[in-house]
Amino acid sequence: MASKTIEQRQESHLKIDQSAHRLIQVQNTNFAKHSRPETPLSVGSLLTATSGDPSLVSQLKQEILHADRIDILVSFIKWSGIRIIQDELEEFTQHGKLRVITTSYLGATDLKAILYILNLPNTEVKVSFDTKRTRLHAKAYIFHRESGFGSSYIGSSNISNPAMTDGLEWNVKICQYDTLHLWEKINATFETYQLAKEFEQICFDDLPRLDQALNQERASDISPQDSHIAFFDITPYPYQQEILDKLLAERELHNRKKNLVVAATGTGKTVISAFDFKRFIVDKKQTRLLFVVHREEILIQSRAVFRNILRDQNFGELWVGNHTPQHFKQLFISVQTFQSRKLWEKVDPDFYDYIIIDEFHHAAALSYHKLNDYFTPQILLGLTATPERADGQDILKYFDGHISAEIRLPDAVNRKLLSPFQYFCITDQVDYSNVVWKRGGYDRKQLEKLLVTGDDIRAKLIIEKATKILLDINQTRGICFCVSQEHARYMAKQFGQYNISALALTAKTPNTIRKSAISQLKNCEINFLCVVDLFNEGIDIPEIDTIMFLRPTESLTIFLQQLGRGLRLYERKDFLTVLDFIGQAHQKFNFEIKFRALLGGIVRKE
Repeated sequence: MASKTIEQRQESHLKIDQSAHRLIQVQNTNFAKHSRPETPLSVGSLLTATSGDPSLVSQLKQEILHADRIDILVSFIKWSGIRIIQDELEEFTQHGKLRVITTSYLGATDLKAILYILNLPNTEVKVSFDTKRTRLHAKAYIFHRESGFGSSYIGSSNISNPAMTDGLEWNVKICQYDTLHLWEKINATFETYQLAKEFEQICFDDLPRLDQALNQERASDISPQDSHIAFFDITPYPYQQEILDKLLAERELHNRKKNLVVAATGTGKTVISAFDFKRFIVDKKQTRLLFVVHREEILIQSRAVFRNILRDQNFGELWVGNHTPQHFKQLFISVQTFQSRKLWEKVDPDFYDYIIIDEFHHAAALSYHKLNDYFTPQILLGLTATPERADGQDILKYFDGHISAEIRLPDAVNRKLLSPFQYFCITDQVDYSNVVWKRGGYDRKQLEKLLVTGDDIRAKLIIEKATKILLDINQTRGICFCVSQEHARYMAKQFGQYNISALALTAKTPNTIRKSAISQLKNCEINFLCVVDLFNEGIDIPEIDTIMFLRPTESLTIFLQQLGRGLRLYERKDFLTVLDFIGQAHQKFNFEIKFRALLGGIVRKE
């Protein structure tokens, strides 16, 4: 019995263990602290920028940290792409060799990006200046590993923020282990470019030549625009039509005549309301409209939207400032005028068939109570980007606790309706923990004493970080949100001391000066507007490419409204840069709710 047991044991040593584990990583002890890429190391894959695929930038970050050598071949290099992988590049080039090949084609490359790469150790950059004969369109990221598990990404993505994060780009991952013949061809072709005369190795002394070549390319790309004006019917975008369809269903299927639409800033809340009203008045001889907002600028813009969509340039009267209505039938009125001129004394409760209240989150204020309590329209439409109020008051009670349709910020960014953005949380030395907290926020006077100081240390930090993160601070169009008028003037002065053009604007700034400042910002004659109690809502400046929060913003509503100033799409803006300077906060300050609202943005700590 004992001998049989020995035989059985000997026999078991000769058998192959049927259990197995898939090799998912060849660990390099130098990078043990980093996680591996989500895509396999031994099998190729395709990244199509869909919701089921990891983003290209997430894979490149991990590949960089696990490589022994890196070769990159791209048509152009943008600072927006470099700065989201710069930490990984800096860590890698401390031990590994980086070779980059690019071009000056179309002037798309940012000189600051090349300057940054040249400053990295163990790095070599080659550029093609011949854009007439050599037009490089290939994009390849090649990661060499001594283990034999090299990988490369071949596809459509240049080094830019949109291409690497959320652009509609396709990239194939090719693995050395899986397809050796393709791996060898990729590397042989790269070496051919390395040896080609068309690609010249550059150093710091060549930057003026590169700058000149890029400027020449940009100038040659400018063509005269057609000067004629086209006239056409305006139709809603598909996402706006979805909201309009939901409103129709709410009224016809559920008999809900009071409707709240929650739509992120920049998605066209007023446009949606105008199309909804246009549908409402079909087959009706006469319909009376009341449109209520709280700022004159918003009122004028809103009437213009209605006139264009209804194709009636005589539609609507204004009642605000120096404007006085004649018949009240289609009235665009500010809430201040509504209160001071007592509109309810001039018309019956059912006078208006259709009432729109823009920025409905203000409706909890006393100035709106008479408006909500007096009138009995057939349709009440509330519009807001942020129904949540810092004071906890519930505006849904006016709509039977129901939101009829909504498109929130993350969804709007993912649908390419708003500009993508990069969010930088920057630690500063200010301690807010002992500032008096009342009515849901910091005491403004105490905040001002903390932020307007004589040592200028924080101002220097702000300018230093802005200069480092932004492509060119002297070509920036930015809004800086400040705590008080004194703080706005102080920061504008600080920018000026560093030869950065800035202007302070407050609610007391005359309207003519305000309009002039906006025009100068659009033309880049001013780089920053330092504002307080302005531009939270209702102002469209699509050219804004930078938002700076220079004070803690307790209210999520105000924070998202201010962020929204830079989220408008603009053809020359690839993305919005957001710099939020954060100090030691009061224990009641809620960071979590802010960052949850930013789902879909890239959050990085500085």
